[in-house]
Amino acid sequence: MLPVLFTVTIPPSLGLVVWLAVSAASGAWQVRSARAAGEKNLWKTFATWTAGTAVVLFAAVNALGGQNILHLQRPLAIPIHTYGILVAAGFLVAMSLAARAAERAGLSRDKVFDLSFGILVAAMIGSRILFIIVNWDEYAHDLVGIVQFWKGGLVFYGGFIGAVLFSVWYMRRHEMPFLPYADAMGPTVAIGQALGRLGCFSAGCCWGGACDAHYAFAARFPPESLAYQSQVSTRLITAGAPSTIPIHPTQLYEALGCALIFLFLTYWRSRKRFHGELLALYLMLYAPLRAIVETFRGDEERGRVFNFLGGWAQHAWWNLSTSELLSIGIFAAGIAIYVTQSKRAISASVPVAA
Repeated sequence: MLPVLFTVTIPPSLGLVVWLAVSAASGAWQVRSARAAGEKNLWKTFATWTAGTAVVLFAAVNALGGQNILHLQRPLAIPIHTYGILVAAGFLVAMSLAARAAERAGLSRDKVFDLSFGILVAAMIGSRILFIIVNWDEYAHDLVGIVQFWKGGLVFYGGFIGAVLFSVWYMRRHEMPFLPYADAMGPTVAIGQALGRLGCFSAGCCWGGACDAHYAFAARFPPESLAYQSQVSTRLITAGAPSTIPIHPTQLYEALGCALIFLFLTYWRSRKRFHGELLALYLMLYAPLRAIVETFRGDEERGRVFNFLGGWAQHAWWNLSTSELLSIGIFAAGIAIYVTQSKRAISASVPVAA
């Protein structure tokens, strides 16, 4: 577990300089994207993004660091979390590979980049919404906590649903064929997930249930981890214990599984027979992987479908976790796409680009 990769310290004398530099860099980066897209009013783009970044950065430092970045009273230490680095790396790698795959298939590379950033926002919102729904009892009397996403509380399937809904809307608006683009982007999601789950392991979230102490891959998390705090609250360990009891490294299980899915879909890309095949295969492979990993999970905070029935149902075999239930739906969607699109391809007998 390595929650903080390193710490960046900003001296009080450089607070204003850093604020201006980061804001201007954001505007310049967006101007580059706008120029590539053929936009003409670049100064407006620069001003809008620079001002927006300045406001967000100012608010973030005040909220998280407790200081005014324009007038720092003491050095501002900014911890760079391993989780954030790996999730960001996963997004960038997935986006770059998707753009390359789209270009090879005769699709627009730039549209993939534009769509990807919208997907990022939609996925963050969707993952937070599903977490709030699953843990509504915790947030019903703490409405401020709903927006405090930096304290944790994201669910992948919520992000996936948000990303799909946004993609459908965006592609319809921009007249982009959904399935060809989904084939280009879908498989790369798996490698992004693999890196993201490594981030989960570094942060100590999404932990597994108890396992045999002699299990070769057993994980033990330190007192500052969420797994440790959860085990104290559920009395699996007492406060002051040096670490958690041995638990399954479910984050690594899923990371390995997602990496294998990515490798298989990359291999299968050149053998693609119809539009939607890679998307369908991704759904049919990831859903059972997630369902299997769920059986080893130990974080009950992720929610179970029939907990509302009371204590007698909480530990019943049929009381599926939220992700297990969604996995059934995702798997069914994959089958439906595969069957309908393969039938259409057979009827049309038209070769497609990978």
